[in-house]
Amino acid sequence: MSTVLPPPAPLPDPPGSAPALGTVVDQLTSAGFSAGLTVHLLQPATVVHGWQGADAVVAAAEVTAAGAVAADLHAAVTAAADRLGDHAELWTSVLSRLASLREDQRHQYATAAARLAVLVDGPDAGTPPPEAVALVREVARDDAARGAQHSALLSDLADDASSAAALLGSLSAPFGGEARPGDVERVTLRLAGVLPGWGDGALTALGVQAAAELERPMTAAELDAAARRWTAYAASPAFADALLGRLGEDGVTWLLTVLGGRSVETEREALAGLLAAAAGAAGEGSRAAEVLGGVRLDPTDPDGTPDTVAVGMGMVLTALAAAGRAGSGTRLAVGWGRQVLDREAAQGATAVERTTATLPDPLGAALAVLVAAGDPGAAAATLADPVSWTGLLARSWPGGVSDLVEVIGLAARAPEAPQVAAAALHALGQGLRPGTTEEVLVDDALATAVGSAVTDLVAGRMDVVLPVLGAAAGVGAGEVDDATDLTLRGLGHLLADDARVRTLGDAVRGALAEGLAGPADGGRVAGGYVAVEEYGQRISYVLEHARAQSSEVDQQLLWDTAVTLPVKLLTWRQPYGEVVEGVTGELQRQLGFDGTVDIGPDTGDTYAAWHARRWAGAVLGAAGGDPAAVSAEAEAGFARATEVLGRPLPPQPGLLDQLEDMHGDLPDRREGGREPQQRPGITGRR
Repeated sequence: MSTVLPPPAPLPDPPGSAPALGTVVDQLTSAGFSAGLTVHLLQPATVVHGWQGADAVVAAAEVTAAGAVAADLHAAVTAAADRLGDHAELWTSVLSRLASLREDQRHQYATAAARLAVLVDGPDAGTPPPEAVALVREVARDDAARGAQHSALLSDLADDASSAAALLGSLSAPFGGEARPGDVERVTLRLAGVLPGWGDGALTALGVQAAAELERPMTAAELDAAARRWTAYAASPAFADALLGRLGEDGVTWLLTVLGGRSVETEREALAGLLAAAAGAAGEGSRAAEVLGGVRLDPTDPDGTPDTVAVGMGMVLTALAAAGRAGSGTRLAVGWGRQVLDREAAQGATAVERTTATLPDPLGAALAVLVAAGDPGAAAATLADPVSWTGLLARSWPGGVSDLVEVIGLAARAPEAPQVAAAALHALGQGLRPGTTEEVLVDDALATAVGSAVTDLVAGRMDVVLPVLGAAAGVGAGEVDDATDLTLRGLGHLLADDARVRTLGDAVRGALAEGLAGPADGGRVAGGYVAVEEYGQRISYVLEHARAQSSEVDQQLLWDTAVTLPVKLLTWRQPYGEVVEGVTGELQRQLGFDGTVDIGPDTGDTYAAWHARRWAGAVLGAAGGDPAAVSAEAEAGFARATEVLGRPLPPQPGLLDQLEDMHGDLPDRREGGREPQQRPGITGRR
């Protein structure tokens, strides 16, 4: 057994500062006294003297609210001071006991060391004396006991600290605290709601501070950290007004540009969440709403920056819907969505297609907000004009058309549904008038559920359909104006599909049977409808031809660019040039890349005057009056509507579609020049 004393066990004080805790207790005690005094002073103020009427009621309510907050604060601060005071007393006791343990340890080690020196230096120094061994064991045993006492004291103090912390956390509950990170923001917002006279000013100051921070140069990580720090406040209208008001349209546009340029979803969350929270808090007519509504996408700017801004808009709208604030974002979704549509129409491509972004599609995000909000008025505002319909029906939908279908259904329930239905028909009629240069909507959107939704919308608005049919059929005096003509042709466009024919036909049949066209005009309107249905059958063939022609022209353009023109340039002035050109031309024809369109004859149903007479008689029956008169009116209505609509023909070739003729401008390889060749047979080519 060794006669060397073991090293003394460490007996440090607990971490922290007991004097600092004592200072906190003193401050809390003082604060509790002040809160109690405030409660005492506010108790008599149930009526504010000198105030009358509604102002007196409001002032008294604010005083009462302040008194309630002061009472809760007094209770919380007093409880906190008492509990921390108890903990401070325990801490002082622990410190005293630890000091005593260290003193005992010092004294025992000093005494034992002196005693061991005497015992070891005795006549039997080579062999440890039993007394020395016993002394070392005693010191080791006593020091281990002191170490155990030290651990127990610190454990008791730590347990008491945890208990005190739990109590302190619960004391913040009356003020909105949850005893977890973010309590500062939660308590501030709760008190701002309870004490608006104080809260609005405090949150306004925080909003200005947040905007100033966001405008400073910083790294992406610093920007995200700032956005996370301020997001909790952004749900307050006062904070949102101050934040967005200070940023202004330029500041918000810059943040949207930053947001739209981020491709990783996790990198978008913080900034998108902040802007979405502020947008959700922007009340109608507020400064925040004014700034958001003032953010503009230049439709004609060829630069990609507006497209990046548009993608940022989509991220904000997506975050708004995800946060359950879609109801407060409908105005923004309508305004931004319309701007995105205008830019897509001007640029001929979506923002996603013009940037490196994938999703969200900003227009799809706008529709998702409208769907989540379930607001028929906002949906109708989005679909209120033909330009919007043209953009919506002509674009691609990488995320699917379900939200568009839902928005159309919402708009059908709005008071503005007649205008929405008329706008849809107007858009569908564009490009169908003889001699027009407008493009026809030949996209596949109507072949999806969108077509059914549009049909249901129109079928539910006989107050739009019947007057248009009546005007075309000659009901009343005057010529068919341009708007009515487009709407009529749009109705024919919609009737280019058999399923849509059944839906609209049933709706028109029911309306005529109920006499909604008027007692004397049912026959003419019925005849006009049959004429429009005949027009729809012919439009179906024209649209099929147009789709085939578009595909053929694309193939021809690809061939001419990749084969014909390079061959021309390589064989120019070569003796074998004509032979090579002939071979490539024949190969182009054999492969079907020469732009020729051949879809066969029009095999759709054909309707004549006798169909109109029969259908009118079947629909109106005895209620329609004299059958002969009904037949005559139906025939007249059919003839007049047919005259108005004319017979649609497949599109004729344009200048750009004669690209193949470009080779005629090259000098003749033998004679140094020649006139451009004329290509025969361009019928059926675009």
